[in-house]
Amino acid sequence: MGNNPVENKKSWQQSIKAPLSFSLVMALIAGVVATISATGGSDNPLRLDVGLVAFGVAFVACLLIISVMTMAGKENPEDLGAGSGVNRSSVNPDKKSGH
Repeated sequence: MGNNPVENKKSWQQSIKAPLSFSLVMALIAGVVATISATGGSDNPLRLDVGLVAFGVAFVACLLIISVMTMAGKENPEDLGAGSGVNRSSVNPDKKSGH
C-alpha cells in the first residue's frame, strides 16, 4: 500500500528541491554582487568574506520567506467551486435558488 515508489514520489511543487534551488540561485547572485561591490575597484583584492556572508544571509532569508509563504498558503476546498454559496448558479445570479 505505501511501498509503491510511484505512490510515494512527490511532485516538484511539493518537494524541497524547488525552494533550495531558488534560494541557491538568489544566494549566488547576492554573494557575487557583494563580493564585487565590496572590493572597491580593480586595484583592491576581492572581498570573499563579505561575499560569503551575503551568500549565507541571502540563502537563509530566502528559505525562511519561502517556508513562511508555503505554510500560509492553503488550497481552496472543493465545495467552493460547486456553487454552494448564496448564488448557487453563476449563470443566473439574480434568480433565487429556491424558486
